[in-house]
Amino acid sequence: MQVNAMGTIDAIRLSLQSAESSKVRGSPGDENILARLWRFYCTLAAKRRSRLVLGDLSLHQLKDIGVTEAEARREAAVPFWR
Repeated sequence: MQVNAMGTIDAIRLSLQSAESSKVRGSPGDENILARLWRFYCTLAAKRRSRLVLGDLSLHQLKDIGVTEAEARREAAVPFWR
């Protein structure tokens, strides 16, 4: 399956937005456990989405970002909890 360039850009934007929203505001003790768990879940979900998109990129798109096909496939195969 080939991902078009706009889909790739959208996935990158989504990952950046998730990363920004999961940044720590204040000290860790200021948040309750549910807020910390939600932030952790959002981080894992963003990693999973990024890896899924990376696995679907074409050779041309991988070359544009400086990643070999083997590196992309290896990273896409990493479980979401790592």
